[in-house]
Amino acid sequence: MKNLIILLLLITSCSTTKKINTEKTAKGIPVMAFENTFYDLGKMKQGETRDLEYKFWNRGDVDLVIEIATTCHCTQLDYPTTPIAPGQSGIIKAHFDSKEKDREELIDITIILANENPENGYPIVEEVKFRFDIE
Repeated sequence: MKNLIILLLLITSCSTTKKINTEKTAKGIPVMAFENTFYDLGKMKQGETRDLEYKFWNRGDVDLVIEIATTCHCTQLDYPTTPIAPGQSGIIKAHFDSKEKDREELIDITIILANENPENGYPIVEEVKFRFDIE
């Protein structure tokens, strides 16, 4: 029983420390909070197209600016080019065309912010995904 109590205290202690560190590093940067970061399109016929939307909010305390969003040539992206203020939302739209696909695949959409991480000076990078299977 004593070992169980010690284990629970260690787990609680680690969780609390992580939360404090996360809150601390979130100051002065934008934080993209997505409604959904993954779509499973299921089975598709070759040549079908699908439109997806990745809605997000800026949960940080400074404007969020998307420098570029990129993915494979099978998907066209439309994303906000103006700053997203703290508390405001935006949508990244993706138009997927399966005409050159012949098998199941997982597609990554990489979002690079103009904002830099103050801890390392690198741009902030986010990622969302979708998958499909060709019949």
